[in-house]
Amino acid sequence: MSLSFTETREWFIHVKTNFKEELQKDINSHVCVFQVPRSLSSAKPQAYAPQLVGLGPYHHLQPHLLEMERVKLDVVKKLHKESSGMSFMELVRKLTDLHLYVRACYHKFLDIDADVLSWIMTVDAQFLFHLLCQHDPDHAGKKLAEDAILRDVMMLENQIPIFFLAKMVTVACSPLEVTEQKKIEENFPHMLVGFCKFLSPLKETRRYQVDKTLKRAHLLDLLYSMVVEREDEFKIDIPANIILIEEDKTGAVPTSNDSGRTAPQHLVSMTENVLGLLQSPNLPCTEKIRPHAMMVQGIMRILSQQIGPSVLDSFGYEEAPAEEKGLISRASSLAKAGVKFRKTDYIEETSFDEKTHTFQLPAIKLSVNSEVVIRNLVAYEAMATSGPLLFTRFVELMDGLLDTPHDVRLLKKHGIITGHLKDGEVARLFNGMSHSIDGHCPSQLDKTIKKVNEFYHAAPKIKTQNMIERYVYNFWKFLAMVATILFFLLMVLQTFCSAYSCSTLLNKTK
Repeated sequence: MSLSFTETREWFIHVKTNFKEELQKDINSHVCVFQVPRSLSSAKPQAYAPQLVGLGPYHHLQPHLLEMERVKLDVVKKLHKESSGMSFMELVRKLTDLHLYVRACYHKFLDIDADVLSWIMTVDAQFLFHLLCQHDPDHAGKKLAEDAILRDVMMLENQIPIFFLAKMVTVACSPLEVTEQKKIEENFPHMLVGFCKFLSPLKETRRYQVDKTLKRAHLLDLLYSMVVEREDEFKIDIPANIILIEEDKTGAVPTSNDSGRTAPQHLVSMTENVLGLLQSPNLPCTEKIRPHAMMVQGIMRILSQQIGPSVLDSFGYEEAPAEEKGLISRASSLAKAGVKFRKTDYIEETSFDEKTHTFQLPAIKLSVNSEVVIRNLVAYEAMATSGPLLFTRFVELMDGLLDTPHDVRLLKKHGIITGHLKDGEVARLFNGMSHSIDGHCPSQLDKTIKKVNEFYHAAPKIKTQNMIERYVYNFWKFLAMVATILFFLLMVLQTFCSAYSCSTLLNKTK
């Protein structure tokens, strides 16, 4: 819907004013909070858009999330009663000066007045700070808010810049005594790290330093920096062409009934059409033929539904190689080929020992919140990171390994997967998380995957299995096809003979 003249004018004045201020203060764009593209979010939209709590300008004013506004304001009142610091309105007024810096962090243009933006950010920052204060690693299950809030807090579109959180804490604590103020400011980075550790599916890297916590963009960026080694800090001015997001092609279905059919399927379809014509009342001997034609037509429909997908569709076509169907063969297949699994601590330590045939994988702790966290980490890496998408590649690796509950049980047995999720839930968790991301930029992880695949395809068991599938299985498909055609011909012959009395015709020829 296009804007009216008045709305367009107001928008122009708003943009022009902010742009002038940014030029005067020399504020560069530091985009770190993105809207997730539909090519990523379409598979599971609820994993990227908050369901209960909207934080920041993207979702704070969403109608279905406004019910939590009363809860947020109750938290604000509680904090100010306990702190006996400056009034909330005074805090909002002081933080209003940061509105241009806040705008520079968001990818989407914020058509919000400075006072409104400051109110939104301050209320949400206080709510988030209260949530962090409630976190206790030793008693997390008792003191953390319900899981729905935790999932919302870790969504990419729902992030609050850490610099704003830190400034809010500093300003709010300024009326307090120096010792108390210093204590809060010193504990704040540890609160952020502890919160991320609780929700992290992976162990933090060896090189991660807590003193760099306040140099991260937001909680999701902090968590990403904890599980993937990186040198850069809060410097998120990213060119538009860093990554390529593919359009979601999964919904493209041919509109023509014949365009995707194989030759055997055409045979079945044609036969059904002929049998349909035989039931026409205009043809002679219709009454004799119709019952038999209907019976054969029903059988052909069953054949096309039952045999078609498994035999007819695949007849004449070789099965795609494992590396084309997925990044790697599933864990149970690798184990049959002689691959051993062993737990390690970090993504960077993922490796394959060709001498001992040992595949080292980092331990993964999964909970009811893990899918949302992992999906948003993948989205953030795709939107904000240049170079190899290491975390995305790791998720693709796990997607290939965990195809069935049996694969999950195998990795659980070796301590690689932990948590309380059921085996089937874990297998489904990784499915299709990163299929819309073109993140193929060679990394050390790709070299490891290549080594595993080479060993797998060279294993005697797999070579024998591939030979059986290539020759024996295709031969059985051929026999099934021949049997189907013979069965069909016999049914046609029976139908014809029942209508025209084959014995009479044979006697006439004599």
